[in-house]
Amino acid sequence: MGWMIETVREAAVGAADVYRLYADPSTWSDWGHNAKWARADGPLVEGGIVHVRANYGKVYPCRIRRLVADRALELEVRLPVLTVIQTYEVEARPAGARLRHVLELSGRLSGVLRLAGAPWFYQRLLDKEVDRVIELAGAGSGSGVGPSTSDEAHTAS
Repeated sequence: MGWMIETVREAAVGAADVYRLYADPSTWSDWGHNAKWARADGPLVEGGIVHVRANYGKVYPCRIRRLVADRALELEVRLPVLTVIQTYEVEARPAGARLRHVLELSGRLSGVLRLAGAPWFYQRLLDKEVDRVIELAGAGSGSGVGPSTSDEAHTAS
C-alpha cells in the first residue's frame, strides 16, 4: 500500500529561476528536504543517475524518471522494501510561477511508515522545501520574493 503527499504554491518568482534550481544538483542541498549534497554522473537526462547523500549519511542513486526542459524533474529511488518517487514541477503563470512538489512512497515499508505518522512529518518538510525554492528563486532573479499562496490542499492518499 503506497501513499503520497504534495505541496503546491504560486509565487511571484520566475519559472526559469525555479527550474534552474531543479536542474542543478549542486543546489539541491540548499532547498531539498533531505539532501546533504547531490552529484550527477553527467548531464541530467532521463535514465541518468544523481547520487544524493541524505542528511543522515546514506548515499542513494536517484534515477531520473522524467525530465521536461524548463518544466519538470522526477526522481526515483528503489530500495528492497521501499520505492520513493519525488516530483518537482514548475509552470509559468501571469503573476509568477506555480510550483508543485510531490513525494510518493510505495512498497512493503510504506504502510508501516504511514501508520508511524510519516505523511504528517514529511508534509511539513515538503512545505518548507517549496518555500525555500521560492525564496532562492526570488533571490536569484533579483525580483524579491512575493507572496505565495497554496492553491491545493495537502493530500496523503
